[in-house]
Amino acid sequence: MLDKIKNVSSMIQTANKLKQQQERLQKILSTIRVNGQSKNQKVTVTITGEQKIVNIQIAPELINFVYENFTSQGKEESMLAKAIMEAFEDAISKVQGEVVKKMQETGSLDDFMSMLQAATGK
Repeated sequence: MLDKIKNVSSMIQTANKLKQQQERLQKILSTIRVNGQSKNQKVTVTITGEQKIVNIQIAPELINFVYENFTSQGKEESMLAKAIMEAFEDAISKVQGEVVKKMQETGSLDDFMSMLQAATGK
């Protein structure tokens, strides 16, 4: 009976530590903002560490270029979409790197890994 109480107490402590870790991680994520750019640098996407979109900028000259050169071919949407996707992919890659960097700097990554190990019993 006493062992069961100890196990429950240990599980509650682990759950509380996980909750604190989640709150710290959320604070870290909320402070991160990165810009991603398309390969031609005509589209910029800004996202947060939570991967929420903050801003999308499309250079007017790209819109004009696509309109003038691809409208007759019916490819204007795919050309703009490609540039936007490139910018998003760049932003996501950068934000993931920044999250890991911030977690390493604050010790949160080690804490998070130890919490996962404790929770899974490995």
